[in-house]
Amino acid sequence: MQTSNSYKRALLSAAALSFAPILVPYTAVAEPQAEEQVNQFAIPVQGMGDALRLFSRQSGTPVLFSEDTVSGKTASALEGTFRPGDGLRILLGDRGLEAVAAPGGAWIVRPKPDVSGRPGAALQRFEPVRKIASEPSAAPEDEVSGDVLRADKITVTGTSLRGLAPESSPLQIYGRDEVLGSGATSLDQFIRTLPQNFGGGSSEFTSIGLPNDSNSRQNNTSGSSANLRGLGSRGTLVLINGNRMAPTSEIGDFVDLSLIPMAAIERVEVLTDGASSIYGGDAVAGVINFILRDDFEGAETTASYGTVTEGRMEEYRFSQTAGRAWTTGNVLGTYEYASRDNLTLADRPEIGLFDPRVEGDILPEPRLLDLFPAQTRHSLLLSGRQQVGPKLSLSASGLYSQRETERTRFNRNTSVDTYDTRSEGLTLAFGAVYDVSDAWAASFDASYGQIRNNQARFRIEDGFPPPVPTDDVRTDSDLWSLDLKLDGDLFRLPGGPVKAAIGGHLRREAFSNEIIGQQITADGDRDVSALYAEMQVPLIGEANTLPGVQRFEVNLSGRIDDYSDFGTSSNPKIGLLWSPAEGIHVRSSYSTSFAPPPLGRAFSLGFTGQLLPYDFMLGYIGQDAPDPSLNGTGYLQVFGTAKDLDPETSETYTAGFDADWSRGEHDWRLSATYYDISFEGRLGSTPIPQGLSDIAAPGIAWDNPDAFPAGSIVFFPSQSQVDDLVASFDNPVALFFGATLDNVGIINNVNMVRNLAHTETSGLDLQLDYGTDLPAGHLDAGINANYILEFSQQAAASSPAVETLNTYLNPVDLQLRGHASLSRGGLTARAFVNYVDSYKVDGTEAAAGIPSWTTVDLALSYDFDKPAAGWLEGVGLSLSVTNLFDEAPPSAPPDGGYSLTAYDPTNASPLGRFVTFEVRKAF
Repeated sequence: MQTSNSYKRALLSAAALSFAPILVPYTAVAEPQAEEQVNQFAIPVQGMGDALRLFSRQSGTPVLFSEDTVSGKTASALEGTFRPGDGLRILLGDRGLEAVAAPGGAWIVRPKPDVSGRPGAALQRFEPVRKIASEPSAAPEDEVSGDVLRADKITVTGTSLRGLAPESSPLQIYGRDEVLGSGATSLDQFIRTLPQNFGGGSSEFTSIGLPNDSNSRQNNTSGSSANLRGLGSRGTLVLINGNRMAPTSEIGDFVDLSLIPMAAIERVEVLTDGASSIYGGDAVAGVINFILRDDFEGAETTASYGTVTEGRMEEYRFSQTAGRAWTTGNVLGTYEYASRDNLTLADRPEIGLFDPRVEGDILPEPRLLDLFPAQTRHSLLLSGRQQVGPKLSLSASGLYSQRETERTRFNRNTSVDTYDTRSEGLTLAFGAVYDVSDAWAASFDASYGQIRNNQARFRIEDGFPPPVPTDDVRTDSDLWSLDLKLDGDLFRLPGGPVKAAIGGHLRREAFSNEIIGQQITADGDRDVSALYAEMQVPLIGEANTLPGVQRFEVNLSGRIDDYSDFGTSSNPKIGLLWSPAEGIHVRSSYSTSFAPPPLGRAFSLGFTGQLLPYDFMLGYIGQDAPDPSLNGTGYLQVFGTAKDLDPETSETYTAGFDADWSRGEHDWRLSATYYDISFEGRLGSTPIPQGLSDIAAPGIAWDNPDAFPAGSIVFFPSQSQVDDLVASFDNPVALFFGATLDNVGIINNVNMVRNLAHTETSGLDLQLDYGTDLPAGHLDAGINANYILEFSQQAAASSPAVETLNTYLNPVDLQLRGHASLSRGGLTARAFVNYVDSYKVDGTEAAAGIPSWTTVDLALSYDFDKPAAGWLEGVGLSLSVTNLFDEAPPSAPPDGGYSLTAYDPTNASPLGRFVTFEVRKAF
């Protein structure tokens, strides 16, 4: 606990010190030229898109641009030491382009604005003081300083307005080099490094889910989901280029991140705010938008090899990218192959085996329990863009992934199951943008996504003879969508132009899950239609600033969705932005969300149960019956989905600020956010007080009947009650260890999925970044932290709220990831420190503690970018080490019923030290 407190004190001290310069903003903000650090550049003459990507890598700054803006343009050479602004000016030359600064330290490259004064000629800029023009403006600066400038054809996650960032909402942008340099070898691993993401839910760490998360048990593919704020896989909307993807699992509740290849990614945008007013349902906790590469000239080959330093797990990746650009368009293709061995408990003996009390005299063989499944994946991305005349631009993309996994797990009845799963994902998108006028543009988007999962299960019994097939499961998931949007400038206020967007959306979803030859467990479809609008109102801008008010803007958005099976919902959002001084933004937002149950729940046919002796279950948790009359009776557990589900709804409130300042050659950036999410009707199983096992529920209910909603635990049911319940099952009840239906003492309904009354979470995000130039090179350092103040669930209005924070398999109050990098020329060294706070097994006073966990990641890379490198020109080498000191995950209780070994897979990883070497060659 002392170590935990020291980390907390260090975090709070850093935050306090960071606030000091904000108190004197006018003295803290340097002149535009002084705000930028100096970097060493070595960029030869090449296509503008490639040059800007290389500029981003060498400066450590994300650069965003539209493909058709830079297509066919050649960049000037850039050799030597420059400030990023000066370097961009040289790189862009006289090609009619300029750069403007965006949130998060990024730059946007777009066509130079026309300052002739005609309507719509001006474009939105993010930070007027940092505008970098490629050549002197045709008009004096004061003639355009009041204009609201727009970044050409770029739409940032969280808004439907082109060229505007959702500055009233918290947004994080991770460039390609940040993702590749993180040490992660897949996108799901990268998302797990974010403190705002909880590792619970569906993941490749668990074979049959988690005991406290019924939805995670439906992950029959070993896929991995995003889980912002710990509100479940369903609460985070995952997009590719702003388009929805078909969901996976046995109930269709999450997008499988492991099907998205890293080689195809240009950047990742993470919005940690409710966004149903823009995107519709599912965006309760936030949105993760993966932006694919779509502009590359030449060819690039990448190969990598990774291995654990203890054990037999190895990983191979290979990718090939080729692209061509011409004056009016471009085409790009990327192929990636990835193969990884399984990691077994035999490779990690320090993690521990199952509890002997559960298994009796038979313990599972470590080699028969996979901590990571073996998998092989092929992915192919094709994209293209073409300008058709001066006003029309067309684009299209297709992403196909095929993954095969194999996982073996040991069952409590001494049998061994091996799961072979083949997953295929396809996402197709087509887009068209037409400039209706100088101020307005119409866009049309059509997309289709599908997932096909085929799982075969084999059982090995009685001395491990050849495997015997038991059942095959097939999942089909399809999604079609059409979007039409019109956006532009409505009129001008003294603070700038009022920008607006209005659009319509049509979507059809279809889902089915079948145990082949036995039963269909889910089958259904729905149609969705929507109308949405958004408006950005700059009440105060550059032309009418007031003392202490440089900017004051209001963002209003709203959406009406009509679901064929759950009716109509309307969801508004309001965002406020106040800038008291240059470089300081104070923001706040309020929004509501509405999400119908996933199709696999709404049309579930998997309502069933299992009967075991209650004495056996009590031995499992090492407790006695709450009353002797229950000894020797049967224990009937009910599983599946309740009938007549309601939609999930939520309210989200955020407040925070962003600040940038420089002192000498020291650059600082601070972002802090408070969030509060109230989630009504969230689908899930009934929470157990103090984070205890569901098997302990009858004992709790016997002592306190009000601890659960009425009907959750039924003692000594009549025979007619038992018969009626069994008759309502979609599948026959499973009988174990001699239990019979004529002696049922307990019916336990807490595992049944239903609408919970209330889930509440609130917390703080803190992101602090620092940069300076040292004699050894340019230094960047920072910290990204999430501190959860509350996380509670209430099953019904009549039952008390259950605080699940800081308990086993639930979110932990403090997580952080610190980083430091040093760059000099083509050499970059990065180090990361990951910290998860200590917590307890459950909420009881006598509960055992689970220690904090600190790991260190290291990454080294070198790029031979100079032409003088000869045949090494375009070669990049990198070495990354995850968990450098091979820190084992903290010990936690095992759970043989769920094949969980003695660690917490939601807050730690069993991988150990993993070393990856990569070589890249650009032609």
